[in-house]
Amino acid sequence: MNNINALLVFLAATVVVNAGKVTIRLRNESDDYLSAHWVHPESHKTTLIKDDINPRTEFKLNSFLGHAFEIWQQRDPVTGLCGNGEDKKCDKIGHFQVTEEPEEAFIIREGVQIETLKNPVASQTSRAKSLIDSIDLNAVSEPMSTLRACKESAMNELNQLVDAMDSHDDYDEASLTKQINDKLHDCMTVGLASRLKASDDEVAFETTLRLESSYIAENFTCVNTDLESSPDISTEEWASEKDGVTRIVHKKLERPGSRIHVVENFASPEECKAMEEEASKKLHVASVADGKGNSKVSASRKAMQAGINPHFTEDGKPFDDNLIAYLSGRVYEYTNHALSMNLTHHGQEPLMSIQYSGRGRHDIEPDRYTPHCDGRCNGEKHITGGRMATMVIYCTIPSQGGFTNFQNANVHVRPNEGSAVFFSYFNPLTNITDNGLTQHSGCPVYEGEKKIITQWVRYGVSKETPHSAFNTLTILRSEDGE
Repeated sequence: MNNINALLVFLAATVVVNAGKVTIRLRNESDDYLSAHWVHPESHKTTLIKDDINPRTEFKLNSFLGHAFEIWQQRDPVTGLCGNGEDKKCDKIGHFQVTEEPEEAFIIREGVQIETLKNPVASQTSRAKSLIDSIDLNAVSEPMSTLRACKESAMNELNQLVDAMDSHDDYDEASLTKQINDKLHDCMTVGLASRLKASDDEVAFETTLRLESSYIAENFTCVNTDLESSPDISTEEWASEKDGVTRIVHKKLERPGSRIHVVENFASPEECKAMEEEASKKLHVASVADGKGNSKVSASRKAMQAGINPHFTEDGKPFDDNLIAYLSGRVYEYTNHALSMNLTHHGQEPLMSIQYSGRGRHDIEPDRYTPHCDGRCNGEKHITGGRMATMVIYCTIPSQGGFTNFQNANVHVRPNEGSAVFFSYFNPLTNITDNGLTQHSGCPVYEGEKKIITQWVRYGVSKETPHSAFNTLTILRSEDGE
């Protein structure tokens, strides 16, 4: 709560007056991942302003004269190391204060050393503004025509400069080359901007149509209880190193940031029974995130659930041959296989036993889970500590209903007992999340029981910073005032 109050003070300070308004431009020239924090002028407490600042990138902050900031060193989300890997602790903090208006620039060096950049590139700013003013978004031309025209203009410019250089000895060849490159760049920027904008508009329009169509198709898919699973795009055999069993994998969707796989015979009847017996002691009404960092009971999710913690030894092996731990370990083994990662059970959420009951087609509020995403699926960067994959294991199959439907991907799964559907919503190479393809639902259960085991897999948790350290917005509770 303290951070929220500090943020309100910061926002208030930025709207009280326009005098002293400053655009801050920062260039991270280090190997560090960084975050920017505003310093409260009275309490000196800090508030996160910008996260996920990558190495070798530029970013901008809007502030006012006299404001102070801190830049914090963060761990590489992939390697877990600091910067170039030489530092053992990511505890370096750089400081700077806004002293000039209307614009000030800083360079961030290795070790979060911050230097003021004298005479920031105002000329580039004015040039960019000039380019923007020259763009006519209604003048959409063919890209090849634009490129040919720009190339012809650059060649004419080059020929004129060559003739001039032949008659004068004082021409700077490097400067003239840059001049031609700049003009070619500007010509292409102005000429292609309208085409790129038109293409973006077309993609947005088609995306809207696709989402509206999938929304309509959701109920038709779920109500057809005779529907078979969507066809595979490919199949493979996966040999588990932990139990030596080879399983068939049906791939329904295979994209870098969105994968949907069905794994046959993932769980044994004994493992399912062990989970059901353990869960029977503490079943309660299922809940959903409330959008404020906590959870709530909602009509969108009607089921019973119980979280079960698997027991592992210090070296990651199932404690006392615990069947639940064997099942949990298999989840991370397959996740690592599918995504080429190296995740462990440390800090992860418990396995969740979820049970749905059918009461006939006359039931106006059947047990179900309406369309949702388990983690971020908006095409933005993954938040450290957030969910990035899910494994749903089917132990008991209802006689009617209970499919898992991925409406935006046109994929539906009619499972068999013991099989599992794995879906990931994260590209481990770019750290970018899925853009809606793994939004899914648990179709209504009409007859019989549906008993599943769900494991939500997180990236960025550890023994020291477990899943419980974050609220349902993936904000550290310590930073949220809890």
